[in-house]
Amino acid sequence: MKKNTVRVYDTISKKEVEVEVSDEVRTHYNRTQWNIDDNNESFYKHEIQFSALIGGVDEAFEDFHEFLTDKDVTERNAMLQIEYNELHNCLATLTDDEQELIKLLYFENLTIEECGKRFGITHQAISKKRKRILCKLYNLIK
Repeated sequence: MKKNTVRVYDTISKKEVEVEVSDEVRTHYNRTQWNIDDNNESFYKHEIQFSALIGGVDEAFEDFHEFLTDKDVTERNAMLQIEYNELHNCLATLTDDEQELIKLLYFENLTIEECGKRFGITHQAISKKRKRILCKLYNLIK
């Protein structure tokens, strides 16, 4: 009596092996095998290899950024809200003069020269003060 076997790929050993199966499994396998063989050839012509989506500096990980969209902005909005809250907490630690300068420069879009006139100091002094405040904020946020 002939054994019913099919050749399958063993993902553990990474080799093709013969597996003994029932008559029913062998019959279905024979019916579908021509379809599998035909589809495999067509599939490999059109498939996207995930290994081709390698990214990053050291090319050591798969980078699936191609599949990300801006349509689902929930995570991005949540992260922005956290960053805004953190920034406002840091701004609250500044002195009143420092807060006023940041407000004028970044929220009211005044120039350094215009701020200098408001504060009654040179634009160079405003520029140094702005740089010092931004460094202070940077260190607080870090």
